[in-house]
Amino acid sequence: MKPTATPLFLALASALLLNTATASAQTTFRLGVRGGLNRALTTVDPGSSASGFNAYNRTADKNPIYAWQAGLVVEAALGKFALQPALLFSQKGEEFRTNFYFNGAAGGFSDQSTSVNRYNWLELPINIVYTLHGDHGLQLFAGPYAALAVGGRQTGTSYRSAPYAFYTPHEFDDQVSYRPDTNNRRFDAGVNFGLGYRQGPVQVQAGFGLGFVNLHRAITSNDPSFSSFAEYDFNKDAAYNRVAQLTGTYFFAL
Repeated sequence: MKPTATPLFLALASALLLNTATASAQTTFRLGVRGGLNRALTTVDPGSSASGFNAYNRTADKNPIYAWQAGLVVEAALGKFALQPALLFSQKGEEFRTNFYFNGAAGGFSDQSTSVNRYNWLELPINIVYTLHGDHGLQLFAGPYAALAVGGRQTGTSYRSAPYAFYTPHEFDDQVSYRPDTNNRRFDAGVNFGLGYRQGPVQVQAGFGLGFVNLHRAITSNDPSFSSFAEYDFNKDAAYNRVAQLTGTYFFAL
């Protein structure tokens, strides 16, 4: 290197170090406490509705349930942008109504069921947040999430009717199982996105969670009740989480 280039090199290196130090000094870290409301639903698979030979038909429909979420958020903010990973307990699910009717040569029957299904998840969302004026103003946010199921409950009523006989409704209240011999998957992943508003340490956000993982896995069984011409297992149909979220977060400086 030429002697005359040495001062220039030192000047550039000093400027780079100064800029790095300045950027580091401008990065602020905070810990937040979050709570919120979920309007949770899962999708209905087209396979849930069908009709065919021997006069059978089946239908299913779902309605949203209201649940909650709570947890901790870490924020690393630089200017108008912030990275906000969080660890949340988030409850999701749906109200599920199913109906199956079969009328064959040996007679017919119908099965009906109504249940409220609540699934508990440990969720790790990682959102990138843009705040219009840095520490206050309108926000845009988006980012991926991964979640692990940690239980849940299914409550409801089911009953079967047959020609000239009516069966007493069966009330059930069951824990959700994720054993290998069940339909339920323990892992979910997707994206969150939405709008928010920030004022100092207080952040309010309205968002939507879009799950990419089919929550049900196919279980092979020789039981004839899985046939389309006998009882139908609606839990083997594909379902994906769809969750509208309203959350509030309060941040503490670190």
